[in-house]
Amino acid sequence: MLKPKPIGLFIDVSEFSILVVRTSGYKLPIVVEKVAELQITDDCCAEDVRAFFKQIVDFKGASYFVSRCGVYPKGRFLRYYEAESSNKVKDPSFLSEVLQSEFNIDPSVNSVSILDARNGSDFDFARGLTKQLVFCGGPSAAFQEVQDQLLSYGIYPERLELSTATTLGGVCDYARFNCMNAPILCVELAAQSAHVFILNGGQVKVTRPMSFGLDSIYPLLQRELGLKDEASARKLFYSNTFDFAEMGPKLLRRLIKELQATAGFYEVQTGLTIDRVFLSVLPQNLSWIAKTVSDSLGVEIMQPNIEGWLESLNVKLADEVEAANLGSRWLGAFSLMGEFHLREEVIG
Repeated sequence: MLKPKPIGLFIDVSEFSILVVRTSGYKLPIVVEKVAELQITDDCCAEDVRAFFKQIVDFKGASYFVSRCGVYPKGRFLRYYEAESSNKVKDPSFLSEVLQSEFNIDPSVNSVSILDARNGSDFDFARGLTKQLVFCGGPSAAFQEVQDQLLSYGIYPERLELSTATTLGGVCDYARFNCMNAPILCVELAAQSAHVFILNGGQVKVTRPMSFGLDSIYPLLQRELGLKDEASARKLFYSNTFDFAEMGPKLLRRLIKELQATAGFYEVQTGLTIDRVFLSVLPQNLSWIAKTVSDSLGVEIMQPNIEGWLESLNVKLADEVEAANLGSRWLGAFSLMGEFHLREEVIG
């Protein structure tokens, strides 16, 4: 039994936390009535999460609450591709071959969306007016896994989106709204992987996956502090009891080296200078990572003014919602509300 939709519920589910935005509905203009966060811990179970949601919405006896959700499935990908000509990309079989030959992605076991890299809209095979594309998606089994997980929480995803892509759309739109004309370096850092993007002019210009993530830090931390094992290092890493500011550059040396290489290559190629970095997903207690990356690269941290941007999307915060408490990681959840490619302004 599904509960009807008198209100809107937008949910961003990562390995770190569940961010929830309750609104007056789904059709713009809307009002944000409440925001809530549940940190994901090792002992967090489905019943705990279901109880969390029941504090936000009234299920009224229904088994599920219909929502719009952004997720980060294992094995997710987002790749930029530029063809030799726009005629070539009109052929689905050619693009399928590109996925396998260029990116080692098998379309038969992955859910794949193809976007127009110029504005993030779904690619139109019939018209094929661009040769710049973004392939995004992930293993079909991984999407099924997160959908089953949401159902176990009592959440029925009316729409299931790849948060990596949704967040990049939000960053592009925010940059345009604030007339940020220089390229932006975006980093999505997870436990076992990292994804690096460069955005400019409302468009994805560079996509680069990395095969290491936060888990690679624990052995370094263990050695630096003489801890007994990596489990102890991981526990300390996520605690609020230790100041990592001084040790940060050493712990993040590998990541920073890769970011410097990616940014440097782009800047040499284009003659443009990256002046901002945006880190998504990471919980508040890991905010030192953004500071360390920013200082090491010599760029500013992009810290969005969420309220002003939301108003431009016809989304208003209720008086009881404190805008000051909404940090950068909330951009992904709020980006679920936007249809950025439908903006009247033309991108690039």
